[in-house]
Amino acid sequence: MATGFCEYLLPTMTLRTEARGLCIRAAVALGLDDLALSLHSRRCRGKFGVVIEVHDTPPASAGDLRRQLEWVAERFHIVSLETFAQIWDEPADRQTGGRPLALFTFDDGRESNYTVAAPLLESFGARGVFFVVPAFVECEASKALSFYRSRVNPDSKAGDELQEDWKPMSRDQIADLAARGHAVGNHSLSHARLVGLTPEELEREVGDSARKIASWTGKSVDAFAWTFSWDSIDAAAWAVIRRYHRFCFTPCAGTVDGRHDQPSLIWRREVEVRYSPPEFRFFYSGLGDLSWTGQRRKLREMLAANGR
Repeated sequence: MATGFCEYLLPTMTLRTEARGLCIRAAVALGLDDLALSLHSRRCRGKFGVVIEVHDTPPASAGDLRRQLEWVAERFHIVSLETFAQIWDEPADRQTGGRPLALFTFDDGRESNYTVAAPLLESFGARGVFFVVPAFVECEASKALSFYRSRVNPDSKAGDELQEDWKPMSRDQIADLAARGHAVGNHSLSHARLVGLTPEELEREVGDSARKIASWTGKSVDAFAWTFSWDSIDAAAWAVIRRYHRFCFTPCAGTVDGRHDQPSLIWRREVEVRYSPPEFRFFYSGLGDLSWTGQRRKLREMLAANGR
């Protein structure tokens, strides 16, 4: 019976995927992506930015990442975390020529982020934020794949490792990123969901993790990004995160408007290296943000209730 139900769902899911792709291609063909970017820039000049969430950046996709960065560099000013934070201080028009800011972040501490993504960003004069999972970094080589499948990507299936980058960075590579001007952020100690944890568990996942990363880089850890979905967090976790970090990044898409948004709740759009040009243009433009309106509202309410 379950098998039959799955077989029934597959055509529906395929139709939805095809319809979604058709809508994205049509929007880009009509130039709606450029129009959306232009409207955002006029409305929040000097106070407008986007944060991009990326996962694996395998060597085979280096060319795709470079082409994506070239497209972004024509429309945005790709910056470091330090420069991005200017949207909460003074308008950054003089530094950016009026273009919106774009900050690239990379999740989980995958080795390909060090070998592929970091050098490419540097070639554009930019620096990124690399959110690492200390327990993943410290895995023995023979146990790293098991950790990846059970903690980092529970949806992973046998054979996926042939296409996905599941190898973690080393502590030396993380230290080198920090020395080269990239920010190394906290992605929890063990890639945990932070909902319903005890105070002791939260201290371990957030506080202990921050201290461990700082011991590797010799720098403070200002940024945190929680794992999995937009609602994999609660007010208790939020309080602990804010105790240790100035910046908190969400897995929730949205434009960062320095006039209204806060460093303690930063929206991120997931744009993977494997996305086609129409897909990444659609998501960079913010056209996909409308479907996240409800989630952003709920997160703002949680922040306000927790003593914003």
